[in-house]
Amino acid sequence: EGDDVSPDGCCRQEAETTIGALTDLAAMRRLGVANGLEDAGRGDDGIVAAWGASFAGRLVGAVCLERRGSLQTVNWLAVEEECRRCGIATALCAEVEQEARRGGARQLWVTARAPRFFVAQGFEHVAHGPERETLLGGCLSCPQYGRQCRPEVLVKTLETGGS
Repeated sequence: EGDDVSPDGCCRQEAETTIGALTDLAAMRRLGVANGLEDAGRGDDGIVAAWGASFAGRLVGAVCLERRGSLQTVNWLAVEEECRRCGIATALCAEVEQEARRGGARQLWVTARAPRFFVAQGFEHVAHGPERETLLGGCLSCPQYGRQCRPEVLVKTLETGGS
């Protein structure tokens, strides 16, 4: 069912954070917005699967695998501030990557406001190309782009023939 994540100093040491499938996409979006993500008003049609991290019955982290055209993307990755830096985001990304591999994806894409985290997960920066333009989408015309918000497009090549 769910995987336990050792909190190592976050989310109170006496309890465990559990990672599992998430069906409440509205809760995922609320958590994301509360933690600095923007809801551009896109629907949930492209979401393939979602996962949540729960602590004491409360959603403290979430992520989804989303299909945008032919691209498999990490989206809505958010972890509550007091639960950061304890492996929750890494565990959530591992779930997305595993599902993408199961679905036959050769690459996993992300538009990131915190690109260093994704680089640490094996993603590489994408400087140009049609995928970059697709994933930045409306960002390029947003008045915050390049000022308060500097999203970057990254890609991870998924190894085939194992996991």
